[in-house]
Amino acid sequence: MSDLETMELNEVQAKADQAQAMMNSQVFNEAFQMMNQGIVDQILQTPAEADQERERLYSMFKAGQMFVQQFAQLINNLELRKQQDGE
Repeated sequence: MSDLETMELNEVQAKADQAQAMMNSQVFNEAFQMMNQGIVDQILQTPAEADQERERLYSMFKAGQMFVQQFAQLINNLELRKQQDGE
């Protein structure tokens, strides 16, 4: 049995609501965009021979994308749970 199946619907709803609020937050989105732009700027400034540094920066960029995807998953969990419950 997954965590989603064992959580109460109101707990899944609360997490989905909080995730949606975070994704709609202007401050969160501005900070996330600033972080991403900073990483991209650093990538563009690395010398051609700095492969490892570019790989490190790219990994940071991808980690940020994965972080935001977790919020989307929390929102999707609500829909999955409602389907499981037959709503």
